[in-house]
Amino acid sequence: MAIVARFGAKSVETRLSACTAAEAVGDFVYIVDNPVGGKDQVRKADPSTYDKMPAVGVIVEKPDLSTCWVQWLGETPAIFSGLAAGRLYFIGTDSRISGSPPAPIGRDMFIQVVAVAVSNDRAYIRPEGTLIRRKAV
Repeated sequence: MAIVARFGAKSVETRLSACTAAEAVGDFVYIVDNPVGGKDQVRKADPSTYDKMPAVGVIVEKPDLSTCWVQWLGETPAIFSGLAAGRLYFIGTDSRISGSPPAPIGRDMFIQVVAVAVSNDRAYIRPEGTLIRRKAV
């Protein structure tokens, strides 16, 4: 399925997914395996591990321990705090939104732009598929 959108577009892509108790609302996730029972299999993305990237979206709702709604595209509900409108955001080492790319201290990091803030608590999600590798210092 192809998704075509621009920043400011009214499109929102949210998908029911299978997750674990370790994932929470606000975590960015990657695809672990093929869908099972029509649900994507997702886990927390980790910018220090290439195999746990790229992030495809952010968890916006978690009705139970093993099910979550992942938003792949569009403006999120108010699930964040402290964002600066108009600023680009990355995936942080804790799988959450971060105002700066993770520093490669002691290990390489894979940098991914995931959103632009539209207010202090909402972001327009459009994860870039391109990862930039920052070598450890």
